[in-house]
Amino acid sequence: MRASPLLRPKSRLEARLKRLLTEDRGVAAVEFAMVLPVMVLLYLGMTELTFAVNTDRKLTHLSRTLADLTGREPGSTNATAMENIFSAATAVMAPYNSDGVNMVVSSIVVRPASGTDDDGNPNVKGFVCWSSAKGPAASPLGEGTEVLVPQGFRKAGSSFIRADVTMPYAPVFGSGVLQMVSGTATITLSEQTPWPVRNLSEIKWGTKGCLP
Repeated sequence: MRASPLLRPKSRLEARLKRLLTEDRGVAAVEFAMVLPVMVLLYLGMTELTFAVNTDRKLTHLSRTLADLTGREPGSTNATAMENIFSAATAVMAPYNSDGVNMVVSSIVVRPASGTDDDGNPNVKGFVCWSSAKGPAASPLGEGTEVLVPQGFRKAGSSFIRADVTMPYAPVFGSGVLQMVSGTATITLSEQTPWPVRNLSEIKWGTKGCLP
């Protein structure tokens, strides 16, 4: 007995569905197409993170180099000497671009203050004696500005060098995403380094000092 012609389309559809459910050709290509975007995002994310970490590490080296070179000055410094120090220190940023780096180097004097801290030690205050800056948005600290004295430098009648470095960092691959999320295409990397003065009570600016 022949099947009704009305049943033939349904039979063909069922046959095709069965073949579809059992078909395994092209599965690898489909799976690869699904995984590829995730793999690309992971690769770009790891690459971007590596760039950012390396740039931040270079900025740390720059801050330390600025403070160290200034702390080695033989008794005093001036605008010409600081310009040489800024130029020499930026070499540590290679191979990264240092054009946008803002550098501020300051001499901080430590003076006694009333009272004691939580450990029973006499309180001290730090004041800017002189400050020098270089960079497109760098500004020196004002003379006499009070600043925080970090642990290890809290000795009245002494001084130390402080280097402050900032740099706008633009992600290589994620600038567009960062712009949408935060409204800006860059993030600011920063580093601050206090550094002891070598074999002296302070580094003067020319003949001007702030300690007795």
